Amino acid sequence: DAHVPAPAHDEATPTIPAKDDNNSDSDNNSNGADAHVPAPEPEPAPEPKPEPTSEVKDYGDWGHWKFYDGAEETRPKNDYIKEADPVYGDIHAEDFPEDAWQADAVYVNHFLDEAFKLVNRTKEAIYAEYGAGAPLTPEQVERRKKMFHTAIIDCDKEVSLDKKVITGHGGWVCEKSFDGLVRRLLHAMMTNDSFSVVLGGHSAAAGHGNHLAQSYTLQISHVLEPVFEKLGVKFHARNMAHGGLGTLESGLGSGDIYGREVDMIIWDSSMTENSVPAHDLFNRQALIGGNRSPMIYSFFANTQYLIGLAKNFGVDIGGMINPNFEGFPETESEEQAKTMPDALAYLHCSKENQSLCNQHKYRTQCWVERDDVTPPTKQLPAVDGRASWHPGFRTHRIIGRGITMLILSALENALTQWSEVTIYQGHPLPDENWHVTNYYEDIRTKVNAAASSSPCAEWFDWMPRLCSTPLKARTEFSPRTDPENTSIRSILKPAPDGSVSKLSTKLLYEGEDVPNPALQVPEGEIDVRAIADYRRRDRDLTNYEYSEEESSTLSRDSARRNLGGEEIVPSSLWYTIAKPGFCDGSSSSFNCQRTASSDCLLAGHNDDRAGIRGDGYSGWIVMNLKDVKEGIIVVKLHTWFHVKVGAHLVNPNTEGMDSRRHLKLPLSKSLSNYASKNENNTVNLEEFSYADPFEIARRNLKVDADAVMTETLEFDFAVNGKITTWNKSDVLSNRHKQERVVELFKILDDPSVTGDVELALRLRGVGREQNFDLTHVYWA
Repeated sequence: DAHVPAPAHDEATPTIPAKDDNNSDSDNNSNGADAHVPAPEPEPAPEPKPEPTSEVKDYGDWGHWKFYDGAEETRPKNDYIKEADPVYGDIHAEDFPEDAWQADAVYVNHFLDEAFKLVNRTKEAIYAEYGAGAPLTPEQVERRKKMFHTAIIDCDKEVSLDKKVITGHGGWVCEKSFDGLVRRLLHAMMTNDSFSVVLGGHSAAAGHGNHLAQSYTLQISHVLEPVFEKLGVKFHARNMAHGGLGTLESGLGSGDIYGREVDMIIWDSSMTENSVPAHDLFNRQALIGGNRSPMIYSFFANTQYLIGLAKNFGVDIGGMINPNFEGFPETESEEQAKTMPDALAYLHCSKENQSLCNQHKYRTQCWVERDDVTPPTKQLPAVDGRASWHPGFRTHRIIGRGITMLILSALENALTQWSEVTIYQGHPLPDENWHVTNYYEDIRTKVNAAASSSPCAEWFDWMPRLCSTPLKARTEFSPRTDPENTSIRSILKPAPDGSVSKLSTKLLYEGEDVPNPALQVPEGEIDVRAIADYRRRDRDLTNYEYSEEESSTLSRDSARRNLGGEEIVPSSLWYTIAKPGFCDGSSSSFNCQRTASSDCLLAGHNDDRAGIRGDGYSGWIVMNLKDVKEGIIVVKLHTWFHVKVGAHLVNPNTEGMDSRRHLKLPLSKSLSNYASKNENNTVNLEEFSYADPFEIARRNLKVDADAVMTETLEFDFAVNGKITTWNKSDVLSNRHKQERVVELFKILDDPSVTGDVELALRLRGVGREQNFDLTHVYWA
């Protein structure tokens, strides 16, 4: 059979921890061993300490995490792992200090004992959430065989997969890839490192119509954050999907935009870029662009292509096509739904009765009244974006639970391997079980060796090096990893007066939101996160402090450049419509886009397609590109920003200006925000707060944007002061339209150009009627 049950868990005869085993008063720093973990010869345990009750929440019969380090004060204080290997943390067994916890058999055995219980009760809680918890009836036993089933495939023997095999809430995964996931988890635990899951996709994957917190990516983190915290691992999940787009813009700069420490990357963009070349670019940059070569979990139907990645390059591959509701009873009526668990009710209905489920597809609330904040904009009754093709929160949750169960099953296998290997070989766990250096480098070597003949290279025939070269990137799109340091604004050179293009709007209020009833577990229902034994803590923004002013720009080099030709003087008259807040697509992004104009402040969504626009009066926008090694620079521009395409597609920073960049009109009511004049009796245009109802990447342009592009247009770009000028014809002929509304321009393809490089762009001969909108800058 091409698919076999996951080895981690026998669903027909589930293992359920005995209540007295989880809830006994014995301390788990004792010598007791769980039946899951065959213990080595008994060793004397440290004297038991009283369990700190303030740190423990007991959820009744489910039990709680009871492990702690009884010898914490004797552990090494230095970061011995990063000192041994700053890149991957692959410290050799003989290099662990004698008193490191990884070498302490007593510590590890008790840790594994509690870890098994934690993982098992989390899985049991998910089953119980859907009405299949212990004690099990015969009918429930049969249901559980189908629920969240992941087909484990020997991909070496397959060419493609039958759709019936790979459809399911747990999806499918190659057998060797499952082993690779186990290795990644062991590495994360052995090094107390992070484990990250990132999604790239379209509006349905983003969760439009629902709250961001209800999207399947954040549902994964909702359950796994507390589990991994107990295991000493920082778990991250980021939903980085964009409505109406594919993954090309973000995928091209995967390392900076999606993140450099990614362990599993999800592709869910079939509605907007259902092609092998687009997926291939996404995969290749994900595999080579960061510090890790992540497992790729794909919703792509072309499994022949995906299996080829696993067979030919050793890439860890898994995925899903469409949810399969086997094992989850249909909802037949309102009366029946009242007898079902909330997670199960209205999850799916028969085709004839689908309208019943559609009536309960969403559960959202845009605002919860509070004393300290009153929204100036009327709030919608529900989150917008309820397209017929967008899944509701119940479908998102069950997809998220399926991927969560895959990771939990791999975690069980990791713990089992750790236990069994160290029984015979001792501690610490041998290198060959968890080191990743050779694993990642082997994947990258094989992937790049075939890059020149790849679907990606054929697609990017104008610059095939983009398929084999890790690219750095800066963008005004969100979400993005480390938002403050990955914006285009972060690399701008200031004007001579120290000013730079900055955000035009501010946050309406600070701090977390009050609890939203739409996101709460209904009374009496199973709370999986609570059972996973999580202690509520303030959200970690990785020491991030949001600043409207972004004062870090003040230290930038503002020197003018003149290499014997025209002087390039940075200008601050390019305008950005990017929204404020911490927008990285994670649960920490609660203040993203929280502005006075928002009509649904609690939606939570991060996806925004902003840029920095300049017209004929804006002058030079100048950027510092650090550490160029391959002589590659590519920019993404929106060239259709013309007043004949949309009257709002203008630059408010140049309103009232003439070609000399002076105001040609007296102050009027439209410029009432200007409070001061300079010595030339003109005003600082950057102070103008402009309300721009910008709808970037319009789906249906009513005019031919190329035809109305200003005929006298001249586009200048300069690399280290060397200026190249394109007219309108040059711009159109050098534009590469890779996808709908994705226009890429090759600025540099010269391996001899290395080091820190200055890039400058300017538009001339168009007045204010034509703007170019700079959304992405890529370099290598």
